[in-house]
Amino acid sequence: MFSDTLTVTINAVAKNLVRINQDRYSSEYYLREATGEFTLRIRNTSYKDKTRGTDVDRHNIELIHKVYPVAPALVGVQRKSYVVFENDRGDTIVDPVKTTLGLLAFNTEANLTKMANRES
Repeated sequence: MFSDTLTVTINAVAKNLVRINQDRYSSEYYLREATGEFTLRIRNTSYKDKTRGTDVDRHNIELIHKVYPVAPALVGVQRKSYVVFENDRGDTIVDPVKTTLGLLAFNTEANLTKMANRES
């Protein structure tokens, strides 16, 4: 189980989010600041892949950053990032984690900037 407080570092600033909800296979963390708020959700679900006849475990982490508008006439901004990985129930835990870590390592600031500039 994850701890009651999680730290996410954004632009060298640590954001300490407190767990506000814990369900059977999910949890939600939250931090409200003067200029915005952060929500982090961790979810674990399962489904049946009917084409292959296998049970699949799905794991998701989502981070949402809402920036409050600086004036009443303006609109706020929402930023969302998430990671999903799936593994067949009969697979190991180690190998899907290592595959996901490989993808995450590819997501350098330079590569994400290229994506944000619509490169593919």
